[in-house]
Amino acid sequence: MVDLAEFAAAVPPTRRVYLEDSYSQSGDSVILKIAEDKSSVYVALDQTIFHPRSGGQPSDRGTIEEASFRIDVKRAMLQSGVIIHYGKAEGKPEAGQATCRIDWPNRFLLMRRHTAAHLLDYCLATATHSRVETTASWLGDDPYVGYGGSAPAAPDLGRIQELADKFIQRALNVEIKTLDRATAERLIADAPNIARLPKTEKLRIVTIEDQLPIPCGGTHVRRLDEIGALMVRRVEPADAGFRLHFEVKG
Repeated sequence: MVDLAEFAAAVPPTRRVYLEDSYSQSGDSVILKIAEDKSSVYVALDQTIFHPRSGGQPSDRGTIEEASFRIDVKRAMLQSGVIIHYGKAEGKPEAGQATCRIDWPNRFLLMRRHTAAHLLDYCLATATHSRVETTASWLGDDPYVGYGGSAPAAPDLGRIQELADKFIQRALNVEIKTLDRATAERLIADAPNIARLPKTEKLRIVTIEDQLPIPCGGTHVRRLDEIGALMVRRVEPADAGFRLHFEVKG
C-alpha cells in the first residue's frame, strides 16, 4: 500500500480548481507524480477539479486520461496540501498533460446537498429562535447535519420545512469569497461551525443572500432554486445533540 504522506512529501500543493469554480466539469492538468500498487494507481496533479472527501462532502469520482491511458478515479484524498487521486488504470499512466473529467451528475447532487445543509442551519436557527452549532455533516447517501443541543419538536420541523421552501422559491443568491482570517473572523462570529474551523491564514466564506456567512471548503450552487425541492426527513438522537436528515429532489 502506498504511504500517502511519503507520496505527497516532494509534491507542491495542488491548485484546487473546484474552489474557484464548482461548475468546472473537465479541464487539463499536469501529472506530477505517479505511484502504482498492484492494480491501483495514485496520481498527483498540478491542479485539480476533483474535490477530496472532506467536511462531510464525499470525494468526487471521474477520469484522468490521455491518448495512451485512462484512470478511473475512485476517490481523491487530501494530504499535506496535495490532492492524491486514486483509481484503476488502463494502459500505462505517464507524467505530463492529461484531461480530467468528473462525474458531473454526482458532483451537482453534492453541490445541491451542501448548499441545502447551509440553508438548514439558518432555517433551524430561525424556527427555534436560537443560535445553532453544527457538530458534523454527511452529504453522501442519507445526508444529514449534526447539531448540538435539544432536537426540535414537530412544529419546529414543520416551520423549518416552510422556511426552506420559501427561500428556495425566492432563488436567493449564494456568494463565495476568500478572506484573510482576521477579516473573516469579524463576519463569522456567530457561524454554526465556528468551533470546527481549520487553522489557516485565509478562510473561504459562503453566504446565502441575507443569511449568516459560513466558512466552508465545499462546493455549492449559485442560487437556491438549483437545489430543487428540499425535504426534511427525520430527526434522530446523536452524541450531545441530534441529526437532522434531509434530501434534495428535482
